[in-house]
Amino acid sequence: MRFTACRLLLVALSGLLAAVSTGCGHKPAPRPQPKVTLLVHAGAALRPALDELGVAFEKKTGLKVDFNYKGSACLLPDVSASHKGDVYIPGEMYFMQQAIDGKFVKPECCTVATMSTVLVVQAGNPKGIHRVEDLTKPGVRVGTGDPKVVAFGRAAKECCDRAGVWKKVEKNVTMSGQNVSEVGNAVKMKHVDAAIIWNATAALYNDKEIEVIPICKQQLVCSDVPVGVVAYTKYPQEAQQFVDFLASPEATAIFVKHGFGAPSKEAAPAAKTG
Repeated sequence: MRFTACRLLLVALSGLLAAVSTGCGHKPAPRPQPKVTLLVHAGAALRPALDELGVAFEKKTGLKVDFNYKGSACLLPDVSASHKGDVYIPGEMYFMQQAIDGKFVKPECCTVATMSTVLVVQAGNPKGIHRVEDLTKPGVRVGTGDPKVVAFGRAAKECCDRAGVWKKVEKNVTMSGQNVSEVGNAVKMKHVDAAIIWNATAALYNDKEIEVIPICKQQLVCSDVPVGVVAYTKYPQEAQQFVDFLASPEATAIFVKHGFGAPSKEAAPAAKTG
């Protein structure tokens, strides 16, 4: 009985101490919140710059970024079917508009960089290719991507259309890559003789690996790199924070470092193209 009484007294004292502690403003420590990790669906051509930008963003905010890199059009099913993701960054406005029209991405978006097309050939240029029209030469093996699926493939076709030679170039296509880096590597490894790719991708190689040939102004294709918040995001504030970071001068400097151009002056919603 005495043991039971002592035990009840200790319980009562513990409750009293807890009440006094709470009354003095001492509250239990809050449980640590799990760190937010943003899922960003991005075009494969953007990988060199975005990998560095993801690290910089995490150091700045503590928010982690995971990237899903694919051809721009291939990313759309990832967003629409899974309803997962926080930010979408295709390589061209054309694909952003599809995402906005399908209500997969919020209509507000901005451009964070630009890319333009260049002609790349094997080191030493053994086939003597100096302009887009030379891609029609007999025996020239051309690498490209599906214009309906990847942004650089669409841009390459447009370059050839402007030169009036797409149908002839298409007959020389011996490789269709899933992303622009795959095609750039094919030129480097001499699997194809030439390709039209983004200048930012060409910047990844040295002159002993590939040779870069500028495309004339009349045939040159420039592309804005748009970024927008996925409609299904569970972290709208954090996703917008990453978008704002990509539009900052700090991010622009990193994009330029990796061969991209500065963003367009008008950061407007995606315009319909083609």
